[in-house]
Amino acid sequence: MKETTDLDDSEWEAVRGLLPRCGPSGPDYRILINGMLWQQATGRRWHDLPARYGPWHRCAERLRLWNLDGTWQNILTTLAAGRPIPHDAEHPRTAGETVDDWNTPWLT
Repeated sequence: MKETTDLDDSEWEAVRGLLPRCGPSGPDYRILINGMLWQQATGRRWHDLPARYGPWHRCAERLRLWNLDGTWQNILTTLAAGRPIPHDAEHPRTAGETVDDWNTPWLT
């Protein structure tokens, strides 16, 4: 089942080149990114991550690493070019605030 946060084919092609290389038996980055987007969009605990996204700890750890090296920000910037940015009236962003907390909903 496809969630609304899941990458469509054109989004996957756009972000694929931003990802670190891994061997042929490496993780499926598309599934991991979809899991990260689900968690950030829903604000749910990592332990609640649906099984279709793989082990929650793999998504959480990869997100932590990608936050450190800037990969996640590059992914979000690329996705923001093609997705509307939702607005949260209760928690508006302040000037200069970045998306760097892996438990903060992406692009809100």
